[in-house]
Amino acid sequence: MSDAFKKIKRTLGSQASLEGAIDAMGKQKEEQVLDSLRVFTDEVVMIVARLEDVVRHFVADDYDSLAVTVKELDALESAADDHKLEILDRLAAGGVFSMGRADLSRLVASMDVIANYAVGAADRIVMRRFTLPDDLNKMLLEMVKIDVTAVRRLRDAVFAMRGDFRESISIAIEVDAIESRADKVFAEMYKFMFDMETDFKTFHQLKSIIERLESIADKCAENADLIRHMALEYLDLD
Repeated sequence: MSDAFKKIKRTLGSQASLEGAIDAMGKQKEEQVLDSLRVFTDEVVMIVARLEDVVRHFVADDYDSLAVTVKELDALESAADDHKLEILDRLAAGGVFSMGRADLSRLVASMDVIANYAVGAADRIVMRRFTLPDDLNKMLLEMVKIDVTAVRRLRDAVFAMRGDFRESISIAIEVDAIESRADKVFAEMYKFMFDMETDFKTFHQLKSIIERLESIADKCAENADLIRHMALEYLDLD
């Protein structure tokens, strides 16, 4: 037993008091991480919501506003990435957590992938100018709206982890249903893309865009599954 450990034990007066103090410190660290996770999740939601603005400018052929919005989205993603690293550093520092630090790390990293897909979609939209048929533009807008809905409900599931894991499970099931809607729109867009007359460059640029839009909803569903797994592991169901 180290001298520092002995000193703390003498100060607290008993082994039980010491264990209680250690548990309290661990709980405080966990609460701080969960607070930071909520802020980070909000940042991811803002990134996907900004992507919706990017798509709106694109379908309206408003390329001046599009360029400005993509830069703003990149700045949001950079700030969120810094925050992600801070959370992972806190988890790596150790401590006693009722939730597994590895599970929390996986959740943070997977949330970051959602932001990466959003930025990737925006970067490909702004790569070169082209105009799409109205029907396909409507499907692009529908898909990005579904993405925003999915990531917002995922945020609700993350926030519920701070209070009631049962609520997190319920919301996670909703996210799965939202992702199913995205799959249907994705299939419609893919069919439309293969049926329409277009050049090679436009075809591959569009394919890259819609695949990333669909991947956002997919990743939201994967995160919802992870939260549900954590709930089943850490929630006392008795």
